[in-house]
Amino acid sequence: MKLLVLVALGMVTLAHAQQQTGASGGIAVPPVPQSSSAISTPDSAASDSHSFRIHLLDGRNGSPVAGGHVKLWYDEPSGNGYILATNGHGVALMPAPVGQPVRILVRTDGAVDCRHSARYGPPLGYNLADIAKKGTAAENTCGNVAVHVTPGELILFVRPERWYEKLNQNPPVNVP
Repeated sequence: MKLLVLVALGMVTLAHAQQQTGASGGIAVPPVPQSSSAISTPDSAASDSHSFRIHLLDGRNGSPVAGGHVKLWYDEPSGNGYILATNGHGVALMPAPVGQPVRILVRTDGAVDCRHSARYGPPLGYNLADIAKKGTAAENTCGNVAVHVTPGELILFVRPERWYEKLNQNPPVNVP
């Protein structure tokens, strides 16, 4: 039993060290902040025009999703990526990238994504130059919501899970 615990602890330490040094293949990946893997955004961050923002909206009615979570990678979906939490206005700031990434890949966490994608496929990506130049709104298959996109903003549409969609999920496992 002690051997199993030591092996698991070693694997966690190795994974953390690999994530801190970047992804394999020479792609620079910024490290996850030391304090937490979740990055929350202050309410004043939504007005900052010099940073990239992810705006999480309910695809059915266009209301902001406060406390929503988005997983983000730069260029390739390798490593743990970033888990971004939205503020009360449904906005999360993207962390500064290392190097010159061409695109970001995003996947929503804890809600149903309103984009067409393969069920077990890689996360969908967006060109950072397009986001910086004019902003980008993702596809919305959950409703017909009109949005105004501003430069530096990526708008993602989600909806809450229905009761029957939750039936096929594995329950969370508490590891001592």
